[in-house]
Amino acid sequence: MDEVVQALSDIVKLNTVNGNEKLVADYLADLFKQHGIDSTVVEYAPNRVSLVAEIGDGNGPVVGFDGHSDIVALGDAAKWKADALSAAIVDGNMIGRGTSDMKSGLMAGALAMIHLKDQNVPLHGTLRFMATVGEEYGQYGAQQLGEKGYAKDLDTLIVGEPSGVHKQLLLQKKIQYMLQSDEAGAKKLFDANQTNEQHFIELAHKGSLTYTVHSKGVAAHSSMPEIGKNAITPLMRFYQKEEDYFASIKDYRNPVLGTVTPVVTMVKGGEQINTVPASADLSVKIRTIPELPNADITTAIKQIIADLNADGADLTLDILSDLRPMHTMDDAPLVKAAKEIGQAELQQALPLIGVPGGTDASSFLAFNPDIDVIVFGPGNITAHQVNEYVDLDMYHRFITIYEKLITHLLK
Repeated sequence: MDEVVQALSDIVKLNTVNGNEKLVADYLADLFKQHGIDSTVVEYAPNRVSLVAEIGDGNGPVVGFDGHSDIVALGDAAKWKADALSAAIVDGNMIGRGTSDMKSGLMAGALAMIHLKDQNVPLHGTLRFMATVGEEYGQYGAQQLGEKGYAKDLDTLIVGEPSGVHKQLLLQKKIQYMLQSDEAGAKKLFDANQTNEQHFIELAHKGSLTYTVHSKGVAAHSSMPEIGKNAITPLMRFYQKEEDYFASIKDYRNPVLGTVTPVVTMVKGGEQINTVPASADLSVKIRTIPELPNADITTAIKQIIADLNADGADLTLDILSDLRPMHTMDDAPLVKAAKEIGQAELQQALPLIGVPGGTDASSFLAFNPDIDVIVFGPGNITAHQVNEYVDLDMYHRFITIYEKLITHLLK
């Protein structure tokens, strides 16, 4: 096992399910120290530590590399081909939770930094490596690093999240839909690809706005509802007005991301069948686009609530998360360089796409909206699934891509 695969194996075996990211931060800090790279740890909570490391002469632009150390739950152990934390290698793939999302991308960025330092490659500017906590559940680490000023001077940001699919999946309709491609276009990509995976450069992703509306009523026996106040009734009125608002914004469209996607995801109310409910809640997740800012949506929802409250309701709004969308223009130097270098190293065409899911980029952009961002890394759509894996050939190639891309951006 070569040293770069060993390093990935080491961190995949560290259990960082929804926390304990200090394990990875400590590993990276020690690895960087062995190569003469200083690092800074930023504690979010006990055993939850982000890490920042920098190299370069400081006389030029600032290039950020972002990856997160947390992973999602391991899933049903009986369905895994190997233990989810074993980092088992089968047919050139490393299997394990976090191999794709996103310890392979995180380690590829770290090793690219180490190789550039060891080879004394001149970097005119700064490469800032950031390993964050809590990306899967709220981007806590990225938000904290933004608050501490680590985003304010970033010119570009490479997010090493997984950007690939197994090549055979190009022949499936759902993948063609994601690519906004027809069967002929997907077949052309397939035929030109000399590897096992097809990758993409994600230059856009949707943001999200997540909230719960609480309705307060007065409990009473169901036989005497007139002495109570049913919390469900005004919440149903809110739901209808909210649906009318969602219909009014359906024509907003981003050329890469498409339309705003609102979904009512949870409704709760009442305690038992013979009691007038004293409380009810409705929760919503909206995937947002740059053409309709999150703040505008929030203002509209608050106005609906204010109108209903003026008519006797008792509604309150609880914003659970507010993450902005990302869209970098396809002629940005970062995108053009990543496409040229990536196509050469991966031996395939690299379509430029937008995706509905978000990344840490949303939190960094909240502090500096002028950052050019791409999402481009080893790994594939087995993220969050049982038998998640990374193609180790792709992992090696992405280390080289990052080295060349960073060298180009800081030449």
